Amino acid sequence: MTAKIFTIGDSISQGFMSGAAANTEFCYSTLISDAIKQKNYRYNKWDQRYKTKVDLERILRTLEKRYGSNIRGLEWVGVAPTINSVLDQAEDYFERGDGRLGEPVLSPHTNEGFHNVAVEGMDVADVFQVTPKLCRTKIRTAKKRKDEFLGIANASFYRNAYRTLNPQGLKGEKKYGDYTAVDWLRHVSEEEGVENLLLWIGANNALGTVLSLNIKQTPNDPDRVLKADRDERSEWNLWHPNDFRAEYTILLDKIVSAMKNNKCGEWRAFIGNIPLVTIAPLAKGVGEHRIIKDPAGTGRDCLYYQYYTYFPLSKESALKTGKYLKFKDALFIDQTIIEFNKIIKDLVSSVNQSLGKDRLHVVDTSKALSEMAWKRNIGQPTYKFPKELAFLHPQIDTKYYHSTRDGKLEKGGVFSLDGIHPSAIGQGLIAHEFLKEMKNVHSSAYQNANLDWKGIVESDTLRQDPITLMSELYEHDGLIKFLAKIGNILNMRD
Repeated sequence: MTAKIFTIGDSISQGFMSGAAANTEFCYSTLISDAIKQKNYRYNKWDQRYKTKVDLERILRTLEKRYGSNIRGLEWVGVAPTINSVLDQAEDYFERGDGRLGEPVLSPHTNEGFHNVAVEGMDVADVFQVTPKLCRTKIRTAKKRKDEFLGIANASFYRNAYRTLNPQGLKGEKKYGDYTAVDWLRHVSEEEGVENLLLWIGANNALGTVLSLNIKQTPNDPDRVLKADRDERSEWNLWHPNDFRAEYTILLDKIVSAMKNNKCGEWRAFIGNIPLVTIAPLAKGVGEHRIIKDPAGTGRDCLYYQYYTYFPLSKESALKTGKYLKFKDALFIDQTIIEFNKIIKDLVSSVNQSLGKDRLHVVDTSKALSEMAWKRNIGQPTYKFPKELAFLHPQIDTKYYHSTRDGKLEKGGVFSLDGIHPSAIGQGLIAHEFLKEMKNVHSSAYQNANLDWKGIVESDTLRQDPITLMSELYEHDGLIKFLAKIGNILNMRD
């Protein structure tokens, strides 16, 4: 049976929410596969108890269950051990339990492999460089992290990538040990046929800037960057456009090569471009306002801030701790990503010209998310939400999620608790953008394909069961410091 959808990407395409994977069933590609009636879409459905990084929602719900909506006085003494108990469960599973290196993924699709081979933390070159063999080497040589309570599994990126690219574990190493994400695309296209490739990669060539609140640019030396070991590459968090162009050129060449013997002759690739990472609510603007013309060239006024810091911190705390980006840095990051998107558009056009047919199509996710951005648009977002969400109350926005102690939603809805990855509704909006382009290209095939918005909204636990502990994030240094560390955890590209 032909695979109507095959997905390559990073954490969003894998289904990361609130700091952890394990929600691939709510991922935009899964939602699209349901809409177009793909019965055989295969992905790794994670056990909800075990996630390779920090599961913020599970942590906050555990705290809420134990302490209620108000953590009082000496109860804060017990908060760190409670958090640690949640993290330890997953750490034990991936380092010493059934999820350890070499064990097969517990999935009905383990022997066949997955149609979704997205892995959190992947950048452009990782798609054609990272293999299970590399992951095994990195896991075996990785040092155990030491942290008083943030004890996530070591080498978490490699553990995740290994299980995604070789779900059979030791049994599959001989056959799949050298498989990259692109190799899986080739394999599935030749064995089953791939009708639509969903490719969304490149955010991690810039995202680390807002996770770490600094800029470490690549050296404008494509040969050096491409040859660098991933450990060296992890020291960079913003690619120079020339380095980005070189990697993306290779990626598209490999994609086209992988589809050369595709059983589905009329294949298409839908390529998401890169959102401006500074609009993510994790990056909170503080200090004086800066109103400038949109650097993307739309002509509209855009709001920037004097400084950008982690959302719980005040301007004073940010300056005291050194956890901030200056306005000029945030603008430079945005200008760089805008250049990335021009490069993607140019390369797609060039590839289509060489193929003599428009097989590659850009999905302008950057424009969609920029139009949704509340603060960037001075409180007047221009994005036209699907009619199913237009009169949803409370209305959704891109602010950081917040609910009162009595469970009333105050703001947010597009992003999950880490302030970076989309919520279940946010994933639905991404699916909406991809599906619109798929309908444009496939003229008649998918015209009756519709997202299950009722099911999407009902699956959004942050909306259906608001976390009453959120006020504590703004009132107690203990939990604020914990959230401030999440940026560093999410930025660990080991």
